[in-house]
Order: sequence, then C-alpha cells, then structure tokens
Amino acid sequence: MAETKSSKDDAAITDIEDLHRHAIMNKQSTYIDPATGFTVFTELSHLKRGKCCGNMCRHCPYGWSNVRDASEENASSARAVSGDRECTGRLVKQILEGTYYDDEDTNLLSTKLESNDAKSSTLKPSLPVNSEKSTSANIIRGKGGRAGGTLTSKNVPYTRCGDKGTSQLFTGERRKKDDILFEALGTVDELCSVVGVVYAELKAAEKRAPTDNGTTKSIYGELPEQLLEVMSRLFDVGSHVAKPVPNIKEMDQSQKGNKGFSSDHTATLEEWIDAMTEELPELTSFILPTGSVASSNLHVARTVCRRAERRMVPLVQEEETCDPDALAYVNRLSDYLFTAARYVNFCDGSDETQYRKAKSIVQRERIIVKLNGR
Repeated sequence: MAETKSSKDDAAITDIEDLHRHAIMNKQSTYIDPATGFTVFTELSHLKRGKCCGNMCRHCPYGWSNVRDASEENASSARAVSGDRECTGRLVKQILEGTYYDDEDTNLLSTKLESNDAKSSTLKPSLPVNSEKSTSANIIRGKGGRAGGTLTSKNVPYTRCGDKGTSQLFTGERRKKDDILFEALGTVDELCSVVGVVYAELKAAEKRAPTDNGTTKSIYGELPEQLLEVMSRLFDVGSHVAKPVPNIKEMDQSQKGNKGFSSDHTATLEEWIDAMTEELPELTSFILPTGSVASSNLHVARTVCRRAERRMVPLVQEEETCDPDALAYVNRLSDYLFTAARYVNFCDGSDETQYRKAKSIVQRERIIVKLNGR
C-alpha cells in the first residue's frame, strides 16, 4: 500500500528536482518522469553502484567524473568520489536513515575529496568565461550535449559517448549499435524522415498552386496534417522501442499503463485509409510506384515501413519487450502510405501506371490510367 501511495504522491509533483528529492526521502532507487513516462535513476541507485557509469546520468552524485571532458561546473556539484566505497556507503546509509538532506552544505562534497590532493585535481579550476585574457589555448573543451560544445555553451547534438560503437537506451542500458533493438529504432527514425520529406513536398506544392487572393491553396485535404500526426506517432514508437519493457507481450492494457502503445492510433489510420479510398477509383490490379515525386516518395516510405516492421518482429515475438500494438500500428501504417501515394496522384490529376495481365498474353502489361483529380 505504501508503494501505491508513493506513486500517487509522485503524480502530484511535476518539478524534476522535487520528484528526485521525494524519491530519495522515500528511499527509492527510481522515479517516473511525468513528462516522458521514462524511469529515472536516483542518487541512491548511483551510490549503490559505487562509481560513475560515464553516461551523463541526470542525478549523478559523482559530478560526471567518468564522463569525457566533463566541465568543472559538474565536478563542483559532486557529493561523492567515484570508486570511494567508504564515502558512497556513508551516503547510502544517510539516505536509508532519512538524514541525507539534513545538511545540504556538508553533503555537497565529501571532506575526503577536499583533503586528498590527487582526487581534488579532478576538479578543474574555474575560468572566467568573458575574460579578456582568455585565449583559445585555455578554453575548456565542451563535453557536448546539454553542457555545450567546444565553441558554444548551447545544447549540441554530440556527446562522444557513442564513439566506440555503443549507444544508450532510455533505461540507461548501453548496447552495441548493431543490436536488433537499435536496428528497429534506426529504421523507425529513417521512416519518420522519409515521411517528413513527403510533408515538405506537399506543402511546397500547395504554396506553388495559383490562388485568387494570394493565400495557400489546400490541394491534398487533411493529408499534410495527417503526416504530421504520423511523424509524431513514429516518435512515440521509437521512444517505446528505446525503453524495453520485459514481458509486455503478456500484459493487458491496465498493466501496460503508459509503458505500452495505444491501439487507438491504429484505428485512426484505418479511418484515414477508408476516407481516402472512398474518393479513389477502386483498385483491381498492381500499380507501379510512379506519378508525382511526393507520391513516389510515399512508396519509398511504404517500403521503409515494411522494413521497420520486420525489424520490430523479433522485439515482440522473441525479446517480448515491445508492445504488439506498436507493431500493429507500423503494419497498418504501410497500408496507409500506399493509399496516400494513390491519393496524392489523384489530387494532382497524375496518371497511375497499373500492371495487370491481359487475357491474350501470359505476361502482365502496363496500363496507364488517368486518375480524376479534384
């Protein structure tokens, strides 16, 4: 019952630092980030490990001491020395006794760290950022990510943590970049990018379309907005894949909670497919992936989608860490992209090249069919 009460308390707190403090006071090793639904490790978890894992963890008590090119700002916020079992054991004991936050000032850094010259040298001296005497030779090289780069203090997309061929999941686990999970994750990301190209092409075509009052003409109905929604859902699929949930295949919807993927998204795709199909001439044969550039790229997206589906199958059937509802969504998405490709040609008034067998010959032949646009 205490665990249930704690979960309810966590749900009422939205500030990350308050959530972390609340989890520590309740002697918890993890808490749920309400903004993302991801599990976050607390300082208790890291202190029990006894050393910095080098993964730029949010609540690292070691000041990211094993993170390459960590700044002095992170080091100065350390509470413990990485690898110092006596220090970490003392802090774990304080958490379990409920005295961890009794004196924030004395807990900021171990006295052992201050008195040991060899370990103190890991804390780099502070350099004035805007000093006129500063030169390129004494600028501290940024370690990347939120801490900034070499030439900027803004968030940069590189961290150098994956230079040796591994990458980190949202759970904190590191795996080789050719792991089946990252194969699935990367293919979903590729699919999202191709859909983004199509969206840009459709919006550009609408801007080029002549209008009487100079406004943008809607040529493709709700399709562009639907593609934005698809890209958003693919981000959700990617997030789900990047946070594997053991035995999720056996869970019902109530057990999955925010760990799973809603089947409502698949139902929405089916409604969109039905609406476009109602406007299109009925299809009775194969078609070649031709027509406008946007239509052809939708066929590219369809084939990438099929590959993403194949990459996700082992995660659902063998690993059992991926929600079958996410796989169903990707399966239905390929049907949606096929229909959308036809629909774009229909809206553009482009020809559709069908490939069908005539009664008098053995091999199929190409038949050009004019789609009546809007």
